Amino acid sequence: MAHPDISVAQEGIADLESNRKTDLSERRLRRISIWIMLFFLFQGSLGAVWDREWHAYVGRDQFWTPPHALIYSCAAGVGLMALGLVLAETWRSRCKRANANEISTVRVLVFFSAPLGFIITGSGALLALIAAPLDNYWHELFGIDVALWAPFHLMGITGAMIGIVGIVYVFAAEEVRDRQLARPVRRFLGLTALEWGVLLVLGSLMNFILIGFLQFPVPSFGSLSLSTYPLPLVMGATFCFTGAIRFTGRPGAALLIVLFLLLNTVAVELFIPWAIRAGVALEGLAYRSPGKVPMFSWAYALLPLIFLIPAFLIDSVAFWGRRHLGSRVGKTARSIGLIGLFIAPLIVLPAPFVLQSYSPYAPIFLPQTGLLVPPGLTAFVLLVFSVSVLGTGALGAILGAEFGDVWRWNTH
Repeated sequence: MAHPDISVAQEGIADLESNRKTDLSERRLRRISIWIMLFFLFQGSLGAVWDREWHAYVGRDQFWTPPHALIYSCAAGVGLMALGLVLAETWRSRCKRANANEISTVRVLVFFSAPLGFIITGSGALLALIAAPLDNYWHELFGIDVALWAPFHLMGITGAMIGIVGIVYVFAAEEVRDRQLARPVRRFLGLTALEWGVLLVLGSLMNFILIGFLQFPVPSFGSLSLSTYPLPLVMGATFCFTGAIRFTGRPGAALLIVLFLLLNTVAVELFIPWAIRAGVALEGLAYRSPGKVPMFSWAYALLPLIFLIPAFLIDSVAFWGRRHLGSRVGKTARSIGLIGLFIAPLIVLPAPFVLQSYSPYAPIFLPQTGLLVPPGLTAFVLLVFSVSVLGTGALGAILGAEFGDVWRWNTH
């Protein structure tokens, strides 16, 4: 006759083995999903740049242009992946399955249970998809509108930004689970695959900012106009750089983001002018401005180089702090804000020189033709611009550090 303690022990071992297998199944499902989502994100980023250039060179001849197909299939693909995983996790939880991991999920609308990142990503994709038919209807009513600030353009952009942040949450939460369970993982340049995923998504976020930054408003102060495109550049860079370093805890993360962004812009600039020319020839379309044909632009391809020195400096600060103080970059909001304050001018100053052959709005200060600009007005506009840039840099760095800390410890 078997001893009761031995029977209980055997049952416990069987339960542990069952839980291990079901946990592995859950991890595989989540991780396959997020890598597919990352592919869709790259596809959507390509489509967004292509759409911007298609509007600028060709116009908007129909809804189902090639770039629109890339954008909306990206939103649909990400949305369906998120929906499928939310339903699968909810089913596990509602049926009290053994592999229902309540620690790594949150409840939404009472009924649904899933990882927070998938819920955020799915919400962003849904918002972007809802914006698509509304934007098409807007164009049918009011015609072609290339501006960023059309209401349903903003709705779609907001959905995309929410979705991108959600994908970061998913990668980060899976990395936190591995770290807490001390799972053996392979590393490349000191980073795990999931940490690389976070950096790639943050690089895609910066690329998304580059798509529309030149369409930011140009306010006029009397006879002097002011380009505001440096503000999103500063906000995006300080947010992503500090967020990446606080999440990974490793100096060099900011430079890796810049490297990915540079490779991305060069590849995109090699493809899109050719794609537009091929599309126009294939469909027998005409360019909006005769003789204005898209060609490769070194100015846009090398634009990420304006982030090189700021990224190097923030990585250097992180390296010094880790080596001499044993801490991550910036212990307080004040110190983080000072870092953002310091690197903001290093982004703004080279931008007009890099972009001077790419856009007529590359100069930050734009005197109106034929009008005298009083010295007092110039000083006032310079003061307003400087305060705005420095404040944006500090705010972006603080927000990046806060989000980076959340990503580093959040398991949901």
